[in-house]
Amino acid sequence: MNILGLMQSAHYLIMNALLYPVMGLLLFLVVAVLFISGNFVSEFVYRRKRHPGGDRHCEKLAGRVSKNILQAQHEAAAEKVKDYLEESIGQSRSMRDFLTDFARLVADGRDNLEIRAEKVLQQYEIRTSEALDKSRVMIRIGPMLGLMGTLIPMGPALLALTKGDLTQMANGLIIAFGTTVSGLTIGVLAYVISVARERWYAQDMRDMEYIVDLTLGNIDRHTQSAGNGQEPGATVLPMARG
Repeated sequence: MNILGLMQSAHYLIMNALLYPVMGLLLFLVVAVLFISGNFVSEFVYRRKRHPGGDRHCEKLAGRVSKNILQAQHEAAAEKVKDYLEESIGQSRSMRDFLTDFARLVADGRDNLEIRAEKVLQQYEIRTSEALDKSRVMIRIGPMLGLMGTLIPMGPALLALTKGDLTQMANGLIIAFGTTVSGLTIGVLAYVISVARERWYAQDMRDMEYIVDLTLGNIDRHTQSAGNGQEPGATVLPMARG
């Protein structure tokens, strides 16, 4: 019994069985990365409209919201956030969703505001990570499938070469080179998108945390000043997060 021959035949069958699934997955990923690229270009154009001075606008918003909260005017504080949302241009979708949730938070009152705000921030961190996971997976999976699509048809192509069947060999090489190009294209586009979006989403998270820290810091400072009988001063800046 030729064990080596059986193992070789088994691997050959597995290799041939994987060819069509690999090619299908590559085609699916090419379509997916083109769709993601379209969304990426649209998001890039939209973000280009963003006005400078974002930190200054965040400070103004936090000052107005904290003032209304201290006066127990929670609905008015929520309206301030909604007005800022309507007036802002170039805000990302995640930032707009956060401002909507933040308006709901301040409308629900001051009780446990810090805990509820921290939970919302954590939810957006998870959402951001999930959004980046798609392109991160494509960065690795695309070239891997491209390599598989290159190696799988090379076996039959070499076998056809030994038999003098140049047509079958040429077809195998066409598949090998085509899958290589497809896999590398997926990896390159996904990498560019991932790098840019990581920077964008990090900026969004920084703005979210800045608004929350400023609002809570202003409330705490005014509360302490009122307790000590002192006149409140300027807007407090948030402490750096660890």
